[in-house]
Amino acid sequence: MLKSLPFQLLVCLIGGLIIGDYLSPQTISYFFSISCLLKDVLMFILPAVIFSYLFAAILSFGRQAPGLIVSVVLLVIVSNATTVLTAYGICKIALPFLGCENLANLNVSKETIEPMWRLSLPSFISPDLAMLSGVIVGLVASFLQKPGIKDFAFRLRDWTTIALKKGFIPFLPLYVFGFILKLDRDGALSVLLQNYGRIFLLGSLLIVVYIGFMYALAANFRWHRFIGYLREMLPAGLTGFSTMSSAATMPLTLAAAERNLGNREYADFVIPTTVNIHMIGDGLNIALTGLVLLSITGHPLPDFSTYLVFVFYYCITKFSAAGIPGGGVIVILPVIQAHLGLSPEATSLLATIYILQDPILTAANVMGNGAFALLTGKLLKKAKK
Repeated sequence: MLKSLPFQLLVCLIGGLIIGDYLSPQTISYFFSISCLLKDVLMFILPAVIFSYLFAAILSFGRQAPGLIVSVVLLVIVSNATTVLTAYGICKIALPFLGCENLANLNVSKETIEPMWRLSLPSFISPDLAMLSGVIVGLVASFLQKPGIKDFAFRLRDWTTIALKKGFIPFLPLYVFGFILKLDRDGALSVLLQNYGRIFLLGSLLIVVYIGFMYALAANFRWHRFIGYLREMLPAGLTGFSTMSSAATMPLTLAAAERNLGNREYADFVIPTTVNIHMIGDGLNIALTGLVLLSITGHPLPDFSTYLVFVFYYCITKFSAAGIPGGGVIVILPVIQAHLGLSPEATSLLATIYILQDPILTAANVMGNGAFALLTGKLLKKAKK
């Protein structure tokens, strides 16, 4: 249990709440500086992460039928966009009734913590340009159909994954601990926990209802079939909760999808190719949390046309997500900051909240992928007929 990342994150959260008041400002500033250092390094390598995953994602479709590839990609985009738009609609409706206190107007009695140092790393390429480059290079490489290029793309993706697993994931508890101490000493953590408890319940309910509706729709609203689908997929969802990785859970997801679909060929195609690019839990939670943080830090919610720009970049960036703990939010941070309007501090807070909820969101992503395979399999079968 001590080696379990969810357990370590929980210990960091509880430990920060318990000992935060007993630490000196200098000690807290030291831990916060480490968190900022980890974030600065992550943002520096983020363009390379986005490029490598997008490059490999496009080539991963291999030589499947072009019509099938285009159909699945479009359906993934539609599904991801629907989750983000649903979160926007729910937030617009529910936020006025939640009574969230404004952190921007909070009279903080404790001292403000600043980092002791910041690492000023140069930005050679923006995340947006890296995303565009990954798409273009991937499409050109797919057209050339050179085996060596495909092998290089997959090796590059694997190297990037190893770098993240070895160089960032082990430090996630420390990353969270520094931000927890900073929020507690600034006086914002208690207000955030008080407010976010309601948002967490709303987000959890939204995820359960949304994914439940997907399975009900796949079952044609027949109760016994609905229960049967869930019974097959629940072991994979529970494994996703414990591993915090959709990729690590893929064998179980694949087996359950094959049994639910009764079509091994389609399951073998759709689950591996969408495991890291179709994340329903992420879409609902990241958007909802981002909008709530925008509101409680004193900013109005974006109008619909502005939000559509965020939806577009979100859907494209999701093709570069890494199937590792915290990977779902890592590549989205620049998009949230640039197109949703969150401040750098609020963006860091969003990442911290996401990481703490990652076990739940990974389970939701796994369950959502099983439902997506069912729905799209039936839809494409009808379209073929």
